[in-house]
Amino acid sequence: MLPSQFLLLSVQLMLWFVVLSVDQVEVDSGAESVQLPCKTTVHLPEDIKVVWEDRKGKVHVYQNGSDQPGEQYRYYRGRTEMKINLLEPGDLSLTLKYPTDWDSNTYTCTVYKSEEDILMKKQVELKVKDYQVEVEEGEESVQLPFRTTPDLPEDTTVMWVCSDRTVHLYWNRSDQPEEQHRDYKNRTEMKKDLLKTGDLSLTLKHPKETDTGRYRCRVFNKDVWREKTVELKVKGQYEDTEQRSVCLSVIGCSSLIGCLS
Repeated sequence: MLPSQFLLLSVQLMLWFVVLSVDQVEVDSGAESVQLPCKTTVHLPEDIKVVWEDRKGKVHVYQNGSDQPGEQYRYYRGRTEMKINLLEPGDLSLTLKYPTDWDSNTYTCTVYKSEEDILMKKQVELKVKDYQVEVEEGEESVQLPFRTTPDLPEDTTVMWVCSDRTVHLYWNRSDQPEEQHRDYKNRTEMKKDLLKTGDLSLTLKHPKETDTGRYRCRVFNKDVWREKTVELKVKGQYEDTEQRSVCLSVIGCSSLIGCLS
């Protein structure tokens, strides 16, 4: 056996004996980034291929000494990053930018020597907490937050929906109020430079109890895909009124009992 072959076999054995347990990572929706850990204690060959993937497809690919963004599934394009000198420290961890609830998944990091020769595998289970917003009915407005990567393509479509109703549509570089559901007419607003800044937050004016629900923002063109869900709870005035009525009834009953005693 040649020395180089012996070295490769030693690396393979050491990598395969790395604990293959599933790491669990939890992060809030709205965080700037989250790291999916994958580390080794040995130096890796220079000609390896590293593939991060989930059930949707390839999340990040590193091959021939550089990243391969052309192989990524479009949902992750522009949102992933690995260390520049990842071979020396053996750190194959992946940074995922602007995680949302749609990123909750099991991710697998696979290191290949060749297409059929796998050096190691590591799984990471990511849980991104749902984003919840609560507001009192009668407030002037409420914001449903969503930030993602800046400098989105100019042909990107941004659509906020709730229960199959179009809440707000940005398309062809402008808002499309005629596409809104009547319940949201003249009550929504987005930033003017949303594609440049990546701030896709929606302002909903004069929130009502009937606005309570799950709001989903979809962002897409032929190369980009983003999604986020925000749960909105609008506390109606009826809730407080009902509680006050119960309290007053209890007080009234107590007073009556006191008088009869």
